[in-house]
Amino acid sequence: MVTYVRNVSERLRLRSSFYWLMVILPTAGAILEVAAAYVATIAAHASVISLVAHEALWLVIGGLAFIVMQAVPLKVWLKLAPLFLLLAGAMLLAVMVPGVGRSVGGADRWFQLGPIQVQPSEFAKLALVLFLAQLVAKRRPGQLVGPVIVVTAAMAGVIFLEPDMGTAMIVFSLGLGALYVGGVRGRALAFVTGGSVLAGVVGAFSSTYRRLRLLSFLHPWEYRMSYSYQEVQALNSFASGHLLGTGLGTGLANWGYVPNAQTDFIFAVVGQDFGLVGAVLILCLLVALAVVVFRLSELVTNPAERALTFLIGVWLLVQTTLNIGAVIGMLPVTGVPLPLISAGGSSTVVTLAALGLVSGIFRRRRIS
Repeated sequence: MVTYVRNVSERLRLRSSFYWLMVILPTAGAILEVAAAYVATIAAHASVISLVAHEALWLVIGGLAFIVMQAVPLKVWLKLAPLFLLLAGAMLLAVMVPGVGRSVGGADRWFQLGPIQVQPSEFAKLALVLFLAQLVAKRRPGQLVGPVIVVTAAMAGVIFLEPDMGTAMIVFSLGLGALYVGGVRGRALAFVTGGSVLAGVVGAFSSTYRRLRLLSFLHPWEYRMSYSYQEVQALNSFASGHLLGTGLGTGLANWGYVPNAQTDFIFAVVGQDFGLVGAVLILCLLVALAVVVFRLSELVTNPAERALTFLIGVWLLVQTTLNIGAVIGMLPVTGVPLPLISAGGSSTVVTLAALGLVSGIFRRRRIS
């Protein structure tokens, strides 16, 4: 009885923390995105109102996705998981077809739907999480390794060809996370992990451009006018924020000093506008969200719910690490957005949809 009361009390605390974070992070992200893109919008003689409306639109769509994913029982989404996975795979292949997908910076990652761009690899992450959660719930540890490797490797391989190494790395981490939460341990897990790392290294060094792009972070100032230009500009911006920053919208990062600062390098804007204090605060909020999701995974008893929440936690933590690590020069630049903070409609909507699943578990599941 004492254990039950304690777990219920913790669930209520986690639920309260979760919803506060769900309000704070998207709101902070929208404000930062508008501040980062404001000057570029004015310079392009575009309407600031349209900029604000664009960000608001994605938040509304993301909010609706959150509500829908929360309202529909998880078992329905799990039954649809194979269909979602097939659709995601088809979209990933279609986006690379000339004339169908839209290429930006040499990467074929988007569909253009009127005024908005849709990135299929973001939806593929959610489809994979649902599929892997269903797989973990239905199979014993010894039956997991083969199917997880095949599905994960296929999806990561297609995404890698776009090319999108950052998302491919997240997909690999989801596969490893599924094996771990599914009970695979010891040699099998070590073998798969080692094979994944080896495959990633071979893929990364399979072309001169990827090799230089990845290794340039070790000597960013040597490549400051080429491969590391954006990284060096971000480091300079971040360093100039000092302890408390220059103020919202006043840093050079907002004035085009960091190219496309509102997307993958928005953490540089945080560091310059709000200093070390603001950067640490945003980092703590993102880590807190992942911790809340991981803790829920430990408390639920349903295997599918446990796997789903664990994998969403892995997704949030790995993506946050890859993004911030790149901005502060600790990791190669792989081009993944900062969850709920970076501009990017597909990322925002899909992340909110995934967190809607978590919310549904909070609302419906009794924790023993």
